[in-house]
Amino acid sequence: MGSSPKIVVLGAGLAGIGAATKLKTLGFKDVTIIEASGEAGGRIAKACFGKTWIDTGAQFIHGASEANPVYCLLKQHGLLTDVVIEDGTELMFHSKGHRVSADLANRVYEAGEEIVRQQHRGSPGKNMGDYFAENSLGLVNSWRVSDEEKMDILSILTLVGKSLLIDIGAQALNSVALDSWQYYTNMGDDLNIEGNMFPLIAKLLEDFPKDCLLLDRPVVKISWDGSFCDHDKRLYPVSVECENGEKFLCDHVVVTFSLGCLKAAPVTMFDPQLPDDKREVIEKLGFGCVNKIFLLYEKAFWERDAGSISLLWEDETPASLSTDSPQWQKNIQFFTVMRPREKFGNVLIGWCTGSVAQHIETMTEAELSAAITCNFRRFMGNPCIPCPKMVLRTQWHSKAFVRGSYSYIPAGVDGVIMDQLADPLSSRKNSSEDLQVLFAGEATIKNLYGTVQGALLSGYREAERLSQHYGRPVPSSTPCSSPTAI
Repeated sequence: MGSSPKIVVLGAGLAGIGAATKLKTLGFKDVTIIEASGEAGGRIAKACFGKTWIDTGAQFIHGASEANPVYCLLKQHGLLTDVVIEDGTELMFHSKGHRVSADLANRVYEAGEEIVRQQHRGSPGKNMGDYFAENSLGLVNSWRVSDEEKMDILSILTLVGKSLLIDIGAQALNSVALDSWQYYTNMGDDLNIEGNMFPLIAKLLEDFPKDCLLLDRPVVKISWDGSFCDHDKRLYPVSVECENGEKFLCDHVVVTFSLGCLKAAPVTMFDPQLPDDKREVIEKLGFGCVNKIFLLYEKAFWERDAGSISLLWEDETPASLSTDSPQWQKNIQFFTVMRPREKFGNVLIGWCTGSVAQHIETMTEAELSAAITCNFRRFMGNPCIPCPKMVLRTQWHSKAFVRGSYSYIPAGVDGVIMDQLADPLSSRKNSSEDLQVLFAGEATIKNLYGTVQGALLSGYREAERLSQHYGRPVPSSTPCSSPTAI
């Protein structure tokens, strides 16, 4: 092996790209990325819709500041120039057919956000659902309002809870740990960069050797702690076998599969099998699903400065909050307006999570169009609202090489177990660490799980782990310094 180890990175999402490009920056020459699908990017993905390309995957920066390396990379590559920074007007309509007072909506939503965004520590076993329901009721009772206003307030607070579920990807707040964010690193405010996330993938791969990025190669087996002979008669401890029969021998493999894929993988994927503690972590952690429904209209039926449209159901309260598929129409109630209009046209994005997100994958786009149009007409009191001329819904749960959106921490689970998922595997035949199998991805980083920068930084982490293993210096870097492949 000497100073030129052979390294294979499995997965060309941001974790895999981060690991591979960082390895090249650190002086490793023999680095190959193997990707199961036909395109790099993973959960950063695109589609042509109407007059332009859109992000069908990640579109938010969780931390629009120079503390966030993804923000810095986007800025360096000029991908933030047409992003709309200002929040648009938030429009809320009631199922009784009237518009909810903007003043009331903003005050209540802000108060609800204060409840759900707190960083809790030392609350093992407690869940977000019970905490949110209890504190929402206390908030309502503390305000002197009429019974009718009270019901509107409860409906708005329920929307806050459902919006949180979209951020988390879970089916119910009762299933999410109250102290989910006890280790979370806050890098700043969120920023919607819709239509500008997917170009980052090509930018990051510009200098990576094209013949070292292998697409359409699903992996069926990862054999490690072995002794595999290559055509050059050299022995390697790891063998990666693809569906087409190709085998890649290496000294180290960096696995960046999504948590959803790790959950779905047969126990025979790894040989020897993963240790019991790592399999237990994979089983314990949650992996949610969020889908988007893109709706393109000939003409906008919403105000020019609108940033979102929300539909409030009169019979919902935080205590009854759920995303059961039989109630799927009630769970497609939050729509963001794609901006700027000059770039995207008249486009809304409907958001849904949990079992509802999975359910809409089984529906036709015509069925979705009809149901959503019916709701808009009812809530906005306008029977003339047209059907969209084009509909596109994402299907992240059905994607075989992703199987969902991002990880979350279930009630009763401490996020520290993500550290165990990140622990590398070394040979069991000798006492020295040789880091044969390494793990990266957003589910392996407890302070930034569920984020794009979490995925990227987890890839950097494993590259630096290998560099330190070989006694190579790891240059100190600021969040806004990015690796350039050599």
